[in-house]
Amino acid sequence: AQIAEAVIKKAVCKLKGVDKINRSDIAVGTVFKYQPPAFLHFKTPLMQQVFDTVCEADYVVNDNGGITMPEQIKTLLVRMGQSAYQMGIGGLHSTESCQGIVCGPDEELIDIDGTSFYPYWILKCGLFPPNMGDDFQKVYKNFYDLRVAAKKRGDKSIAQTYKIILNGAYGKLGSWFSVLYAPNLMIQVTLTGQLALLMMIESMELAGIPVVSANTDGIVTRCHKDQRATLDAVVAE
Repeated sequence: AQIAEAVIKKAVCKLKGVDKINRSDIAVGTVFKYQPPAFLHFKTPLMQQVFDTVCEADYVVNDNGGITMPEQIKTLLVRMGQSAYQMGIGGLHSTESCQGIVCGPDEELIDIDGTSFYPYWILKCGLFPPNMGDDFQKVYKNFYDLRVAAKKRGDKSIAQTYKIILNGAYGKLGSWFSVLYAPNLMIQVTLTGQLALLMMIESMELAGIPVVSANTDGIVTRCHKDQRATLDAVVAE
């Protein structure tokens, strides 16, 4: 993560034509609101209420420079189908402690995983630390494209290297001592990712495809083979 910070800082400095970028100074007690991107929308009253709760909450910078999860979200348990989900600073999780699933002859478990999930939302939402400006987006997108290309051609070593850079930079958004420090962006990324997964889960359940597990950047569905085209359509959407 420290290498990621150093590499990104150097690249942004080069684009800006400067020798140094200073860390952002954000006071303890600063309150942020989540700013939802326009593509997030929900169909059921339950999820519309969850969405309103997330948007109305106050996200406060704590003594460690991080964000304290508001109580109304910390205690929120989202039940859809046969599963229940909890939101958190780190990501969305289903709440099963232990389960065994045996598929019938016409069913299959399908794992749907987001590639570079949180880095993707940084790019999709056009987020950048204010001290770095839009040059951060140019540098970050280059690393993202290199990672995706390496993964597609099966170059695991290169793909993992860029994965560390991308995820390390995302993690540094919440580090008080980093030049990338921007706790409001950390919240924007994690909440957007969680709400996007919940939007997919909602669509799956409405299509009659049960979701049996979720964890940070993906879900597992129990899909009847006749529903595979429907599942693929939901994922594509």
